[in-house]
Order: sequence, then C-alpha cells, then structure tokens
Amino acid sequence: MTQPKAIICLTGSELTRGETRDANGSFLATELTMLGIHVEELRLLPDDERRLEEAFGELCKRAELVIISGGLGPTADDLTIGTLARALGRGVIRDETARENMRQKALKRVASEAEIPGNFYKQAEVVEGALVLQNPVGLAPASVVKTERGLVAALPGVPFELRAIFSEGLSEELTGQFNLSAPRILRAKIMGRPESWVEDRIQQLAIDRETLEYGISARPGELLLKFISHREDQHSLLDDARRLLESEFENDIFFLPEGLKEASGGPLDISLAGRVHALLVSCGASVATAESCTGGLIAKRLTDLAGSSEYFIGSVVAYQDTIKSSMLDVDARLIEREGAVSPRVCREMALAARKRFTSTYALSVTGIAGPGGGSKEKPVGLVYLGLAGPDDETIHVEKKIFSGQRDLVRTQTATRALDLLRRSLEGCPPGNA
Repeated sequence: MTQPKAIICLTGSELTRGETRDANGSFLATELTMLGIHVEELRLLPDDERRLEEAFGELCKRAELVIISGGLGPTADDLTIGTLARALGRGVIRDETARENMRQKALKRVASEAEIPGNFYKQAEVVEGALVLQNPVGLAPASVVKTERGLVAALPGVPFELRAIFSEGLSEELTGQFNLSAPRILRAKIMGRPESWVEDRIQQLAIDRETLEYGISARPGELLLKFISHREDQHSLLDDARRLLESEFENDIFFLPEGLKEASGGPLDISLAGRVHALLVSCGASVATAESCTGGLIAKRLTDLAGSSEYFIGSVVAYQDTIKSSMLDVDARLIEREGAVSPRVCREMALAARKRFTSTYALSVTGIAGPGGGSKEKPVGLVYLGLAGPDDETIHVEKKIFSGQRDLVRTQTATRALDLLRRSLEGCPPGNA
C-alpha cells in the first residue's frame, strides 16, 4: 500500500510578512499524520492572484491531497475559491445551503435583510462541482474537489472553524477516499547527552532504520527521538527499538506516550516537566526549590501544569547572600569562605528547603548565569545543582559548566535540575516516595 502524500498550503499575506503566527499548519499536519497520510510540505502563500493560481495548479499535480487554509472571507483579498477554480478549470458557484445559513445568522444581528452587506454572501462561494462541507461553527463552507491525483480541499483560515470542519467532515472524506493505515509513533527523550554522542550510539544499535522513519531534534539539555512505523505488519519493529534504546541509554532516556495527540484530540505533553509531574503524582511525593541563578524558573516549570498543587510546596528565590543565610540557614561564614557558588552552599540550600517546606524532595541551584560576575576560577556558566531526597543521607550535588548567554544558561540549569528529580523518581513504587 502506497502512503498518500499531502501538501498543506497556508494562505495570507499576514503570514508571509510575519505579522500573524500560523495556527493551522501544525494541527493539519498532526491530524493527517495520525490518519496515515504523509505530509510532504507546508507552504505559505501571499494574497496574490497569480501566485495562488500557479501554486494551486502545481500542487494538485504533485500530491494526492492538497489542503488550503484561508482566503474564504468576504473581502477583496480573500482569493482562494476563485484562484482554485481557475487552476482546476472550473467555475465558481454560490452554495444555497451556506447562503441560507449565513442569512439566518445575519438576521439575528440586523433588523432586516436590506442591512446585510452585499459582499457578505461572497463567503458562500464554492468551486463548481465540489463536495461542500458546511461550517458548523462559522460561515464559509469548505470546498472538496476531486483531482486527477486525489483531492484538494479549501478550508476557512479561522482556526476553530477549520478544526471543526476537519473533524466533523473532512476526516471522514479522507478515510473514504484513501486506503489509510494509521502509523505507530514511538517518541523518547534523552537527557544531558550531546546530539552527536547519542546519534553515534543509535547508529550502532540494530534498529531497522531502513524501514522505520527516524528523527532526532535537540533542545537545551535534551534530545527528542522519534521512530515511526507506517505499516501494521512492521509495528513490532518499534518494540525492538524500544528495548535496544532502554538497554543502551538506561536512566538517560524516558519514553513518551505513543502517538501525536491525546484521545481528547489535544497535543500530547512531551515536556520533561510533564514526566516529572506524572512521577510525583504517582509516587505521592512533594517537592520544593531553593533557587539563586534561575530566579524561580524551576518553580515555574514545576507549576506550569494543572494539578501541580498536589506536589509543589513552595520556593525560596535566594538571590542575595543574606537571604541564603536568613531564609535558608546557610552559614554566612561558609558563604564568605567558599563563595555563594560552591558545592557546600548548594548542599545546604537543598537540605534547608526540604526542611523548611517539609517536602519529600528539594532542588537547589546556585551559579553564575552571566554575562558578568565570572572569574578564571568560577567562569560564567558555572552552576551547582543539589537534590535532597527523603532523608538526610539522600543528597546529591553536581557541578556543571553550561555554555551560552544568560537565558540559555538558566534554561539548561532548570532542565538539568528537573532531570535530577526525574532520575530519582523513576522506578519509585506508586504512593511510596
């Protein structure tokens, strides 16, 4: 079975100028991928008649499915229906069902039909011969036209309208048109390892990368791995890949929920904070933070998710040394002797935070985020991270030197701190932190 190819075309000069951020491309790409359609390209096009007509004609010859977003409104720069019709050698007609729906909605807002602007019904225009999908939450319907290769669909650009038409109509049409097989998608994160190092290890594993689609992308302090099986008879290869990755990377790796979206339709949480959240809830553990150079960033990431009040107790953002002493009981003589950025100060901060907040765990960080404040002995990017566990014997302090500007140092520090907590929680029996 050949997997159909799709091209997503996002129209609007506000997009090509960067004035507006696209909200439809990622939604469509996710939905099509999960149906079993390969998204080959996302293209942005301005509101230019010639460019649109040429592009629509070209794209319909290149792909089994073309989905166009935007340009179905009532204004002069809403050009999609007319240019698509010309590209396909068809005319433009007005869909009477859509027109009547629009008229009824308009009469709820104006006293008489005479007050409805003449251009209002432009939104009821569709490509001649198209399957018309009515808009359940807005005005402009969608046109779905058969091409020599497959289908082209023109959808409204308003995100909630596009999503409603896709979910309530277009998805079913695509399933009926194409012989689709939903993929299986395995994703994992590898923490604290360089991309080149990880890639070298993966290349040495007996993973069938000829059959499986494979990708790796980097963010500060973490790597996202993706393996996709597009055929049901090859899905078991993902189980083999998972076993090999677990054996190779051990506690450096954690696996994310399979797929690209929740059962409810929303995107999956693939964040490190999401994994920590799940582990803290499962283990019945609590956490507090004592932060210097991150300025509360760790606490923010811990509390970004709903339900964090179940495990997050509180934080002390101790930027000044006097606060480290007065609120975290760090001996001022220790700070003077060894410096605020030192392993012993970091250790005392973690222990004090756990004691002050009576939490199961406490994270502490102290460092030099820059751009100033560094020295030969203590350069910019030097950070100490501490993790105090359920008892006084469970204390870990480590030294890191992160590269990059201030925000990047802080981001990498917060990521590493959360990963220290994750590693400690992995394998914790539910409710037994």
